[in-house]
Amino acid sequence: MYPWDKIVPGKDTTIRLIKECIECGYEVSLVTKSGVTLQKGKVLGQCQKLIPQVVGEDCVAFYDQMQFEYSTQELKTFDIIFMRADPPVDNMLLNILELIEDEVFFVNRISGLRKANNKIYAAFFDDGTDEIVPQTLITSEVPLIKKFIEENDFQKFIIKPLDGMGGKGVILLERSQLNNVSAIADFYINAEGKKKPIIVQNYIEGAEKGDIRAIVVNGEPIGAIKRIPAEGDHRSNISAGGDSVKHELTETELKLCRKLGKQLVKDGLYICGIDIINNKMVELNVMSPGGVYPHNKANNNTEIQKQIIGMIVDKYEELKR
Repeated sequence: MYPWDKIVPGKDTTIRLIKECIECGYEVSLVTKSGVTLQKGKVLGQCQKLIPQVVGEDCVAFYDQMQFEYSTQELKTFDIIFMRADPPVDNMLLNILELIEDEVFFVNRISGLRKANNKIYAAFFDDGTDEIVPQTLITSEVPLIKKFIEENDFQKFIIKPLDGMGGKGVILLERSQLNNVSAIADFYINAEGKKKPIIVQNYIEGAEKGDIRAIVVNGEPIGAIKRIPAEGDHRSNISAGGDSVKHELTETELKLCRKLGKQLVKDGLYICGIDIINNKMVELNVMSPGGVYPHNKANNNTEIQKQIIGMIVDKYEELKR
């Protein structure tokens, strides 16, 4: 996961998952990306075992008074490993952890993260009809971008980076601004000095009113919030200034989540965030999906992390059998 000092305890999802595990009686250690090594054929972690001084209190007190016991551990000796590092994915980290993928229950599975950690995986569900996901193009060729927009008669469209998170880098354009596409796309494609693919998507009407973040565990949608953009912003992400309110998933939204959920479980993606607008998936979050705090807040402090950990432990036991 990200370093302990980067946690914002009042809002962080990972700290709530950790706290629930400890309250269930499990031993929990954290390892940062740089703390994973391969030595003498063993995958090792520089582990910080959490020694809580406050249990049963709020997450801020739990976090502030935490103490640690430091050791080097062989990672395959753990029962469950949660992957909670923020995107973009560190491929070297995945390369090392994949060596023990069949010996530890990873949430989410390394091969699944490798397949789905970016927005390419979500685009795979595009059938050209806008039924499951908005029509999507991933390319590093500017002429293809202009052709895609023109041929599909998009009145509004989104341009965004492949490895962005929290709504960063998402630009909404109208058809009348087509002349600006070349300059904007070229900036994103060549931002790091080498050609890099970007995403262009049909804009789904209703996005200005917000999106739905569904929390999907083991293929089953267990909760959701509606995220409302800040005034003057088209992004609904909480980190981008949006707000959240309670939302009951409709039958259509449930059906969409379960349809996607079958493939997610098949790929070993057991905790995911599915973002929905107008009954379509616009984004899939698999690396370190959040949403626990805003969900709990919008649902009168319901602790959805209890359901998440319970379902993950049940899945672990099922696979173990």
